[in-house]
Amino acid sequence: MVKGENICSLTTEEWIGMMMDTDPDLQSFCEDFESQLSLSSRPPLTRPVYSKKGLEHKKTLQQHLFSVPLEGLLCTPESLWKELSSEHEGLEELINKQIHLFSRGLLILSRSWAVDLNLQEKQGVICDALLVTQNSPPMLYTILREENADGQLYCTRTAFTLKQKLVNTGGYAGKLCVMTRVLHLSPESKTESFEGSGSLIDYPESYDLADIQQMEALLQSLVIVLLSFRSFLSDRLGCEILNLLTVQQYEILSKNLRKNRELFIHGLPGSGKTIMAMMIIKKIKNNFGCKENEILYICENQPLKDFISNKNICRAVTRKTFMANLNVEKIQHIIIDEAQNFRMEDGNWYERAKTITQRRKGCPGILWIFLDYFQTSHTDYDSGLPEISDQNSREELNRVVRNADPIANYLQEVTQKIKEMPPPNIPPGSLEILHEAEWAQGVPGSCEIKKCLNITKIMTYVAEKCQFFLRSGYSPEDIAVLFSKTQEVTKYSYNFQKAMKKRRMSQNNDTSISASRILLDTVRRFSGLERDIVFGIDPRAAEPAISNNLLLCLASRARKHLYILMLSP
Repeated sequence: MVKGENICSLTTEEWIGMMMDTDPDLQSFCEDFESQLSLSSRPPLTRPVYSKKGLEHKKTLQQHLFSVPLEGLLCTPESLWKELSSEHEGLEELINKQIHLFSRGLLILSRSWAVDLNLQEKQGVICDALLVTQNSPPMLYTILREENADGQLYCTRTAFTLKQKLVNTGGYAGKLCVMTRVLHLSPESKTESFEGSGSLIDYPESYDLADIQQMEALLQSLVIVLLSFRSFLSDRLGCEILNLLTVQQYEILSKNLRKNRELFIHGLPGSGKTIMAMMIIKKIKNNFGCKENEILYICENQPLKDFISNKNICRAVTRKTFMANLNVEKIQHIIIDEAQNFRMEDGNWYERAKTITQRRKGCPGILWIFLDYFQTSHTDYDSGLPEISDQNSREELNRVVRNADPIANYLQEVTQKIKEMPPPNIPPGSLEILHEAEWAQGVPGSCEIKKCLNITKIMTYVAEKCQFFLRSGYSPEDIAVLFSKTQEVTKYSYNFQKAMKKRRMSQNNDTSISASRILLDTVRRFSGLERDIVFGIDPRAAEPAISNNLLLCLASRARKHLYILMLSP
């Protein structure tokens, strides 16, 4: 081994240490995530599932969403059951006829179990209901408005997909079948029904859910099926890893889109707004049978627009492009992200988006708007957003799930300062979400605020830290160096490259990869994105009123390690 200018032999301990060194990405999972689904004793196609430390385990999620009653049958969600019963006379009587013989379990209702399983919705389906009960295999009911030759095919395909996902995604290891039954709610008699051919195989009793333990095991697999999404870390690890939504996120995504065509979602920094935006786009496609070019995603900054474009799930543009005579002839639905930073300098973006989504008479499109007033980056009084009192349909995401504990603690301090002294352009009452904020705990990391004499000292310090992280196995794509202004990025990028090169030469090694692959950008342009390691270079807002907002936006970009480096006065 070459050390400095000397060549020396490795000791046995050094060699063993290098051979058994842990992959930092995998080590990060041990530190940051808890396993929800181990691959041991699981079906061969099962993928690992993790949740952020401090969030609910799948068992807790199952108890919250699908708790098995002590006795009797429970229809859940209760709000959807009441809604469907009031909309369709005779539905309650029809379903009760089917389930009255079962003694204990759950009837899990959905307007479309197909959509929940990432299949396309079928017209003419009133609802689907999954019966999970003791001493019986799971049963999927499809209730139709009228006789339909394809009803049984739809029900069978949905049941087959559910069975596949319960095993391959949910990791259910017991014997499993999902029986099917198609019912018809006649508009004339209100209670007339018919059954399709149903399941063609008569399964033995060993496929029945014999006790509450088997029922809960199946329901926990169902939680993973419904709440899992592909982790952004999958590409880095070279294998597919799934994360779980929070209950709050799932309940918003489960909303009936036809009854919530316009919705404002207020979310704290790190509460998963962009993940939610991506998942609602996929649901819109299945609900309405849309193509990618019929759904438009709008954000303020180019990097976030590029990130969404690379997912190939919709058409993505910035606000400026949207207002510059963009051809929107095919657009039916619009999702807007980071809306608190929008402005009116190019025209009224909200009115244009609303006009586009409402131009189809009798079938308006979806307009969901994600925002966070705490991260407002300008002092314009008119951002184009409706007044809080006019945001009639509104939901909140107050569970922060992104950041390591030291960073989360810093975020809490800054959000409290913003609430106590808000910028004058932030609407009164818009920051009340902080009262119910929850911050996930249990993830290690670091948060350092340091003063330096000059920019050269800052860049030397950043280069040293970058070299340390790169030697530890992090990649350049894990690191972001953020400035306050675009001019500073251009001005100081040379200083950074020079400091990185000097460090490499002084250590006489090639452990670091070219500094050109480390992101240098502004805090504002990086809004909506995240990195494991973030350096903030002398963060100062153009307007003193939003100084804390800038610090909050900077800090919330960091998942594990945050360094705020200030120039000494």
